Amino acid sequence: MDITKAFIKAKQPCADGFRWYVRNAHEDSSYQELLDALVAAGRVQDACWLLTQFGPTDATLDLDELGADDLVFAGTVRVRRGVDITGTLRTGRGLHAEGGIRVGGSLHAGADVHSGGAVTIGEDLMTAGALQAAWSVSVQGSLHCETLRAGWEVHCEGDARMDGHARIGGELRTGGALRCSKQLQVGAGLDCGATLQAGQGVEAEGDVRAAMHLLAGWGIRARGDIAAGGAIRVGESLWADGYILAGDGYGVYAGMDVRVDAWESSASVRARRRPEGLRSGWWAGAPPGCQEEEDACAGDSHAA
Repeated sequence: MDITKAFIKAKQPCADGFRWYVRNAHEDSSYQELLDALVAAGRVQDACWLLTQFGPTDATLDLDELGADDLVFAGTVRVRRGVDITGTLRTGRGLHAEGGIRVGGSLHAGADVHSGGAVTIGEDLMTAGALQAAWSVSVQGSLHCETLRAGWEVHCEGDARMDGHARIGGELRTGGALRCSKQLQVGAGLDCGATLQAGQGVEAEGDVRAAMHLLAGWGIRARGDIAAGGAIRVGESLWADGYILAGDGYGVYAGMDVRVDAWESSASVRARRRPEGLRSGWWAGAPPGCQEEEDACAGDSHAA
């Protein structure tokens, strides 16, 4: 790709960045050479801006291992061992590492991010494709990906958004809101620091907790408690081996997308005790193996 002064000026760069280009860039510099020169000059954000304006390439950077202060590469980065970047890592396309990925700043990839180990990010992580880690994922900022798959736990201090499915082997914890557009499966507990919203269902091998509202287009199945600081609303059923607890003054709503005459089969509610504030759905009593609570809380099955 040929990048000329007129081409750059047409994109309306900042005045300081354009002055740097006029003074330092060579007429015969390639796109990637210009990105490298900006990074070497400490102008990482200008390099990221340039990549956003001119888009990715089909180039591939193959390395045994990757260690640097910052890297902005317009194509795909493939690393046979691990990645260790102290600052910013930005790729126009995918990032594939057979070892772990550690980035002290932000990671922004234009396609899939695959790691054969753990992914540890000091700021935000954003990828236009899938995020897959054989081990854990830890993000100190926000997380946004298409699909998410992790063998171990996922911890995100900010908001987390998955535009597709998410499957996590251990616990999932977010400091902010959590939104998964499709199915969300967690191999341990799920703890959300704001509102949790799933376009389809939520399945967890531990508790499902949200500091604010808890919403699912289908249903929620938890091996522990289902608890929210606000309302609990699902399109179909709510099943907990523990308790179902909405916030003070809020209700529990099952079967929001199901006809009332189909609640018994498609909008059942099970927990160790009938939830306070159950406004809709079919109360089906305690789950199997919970006889000690069932007599005290079940009675006859009936609609809310």
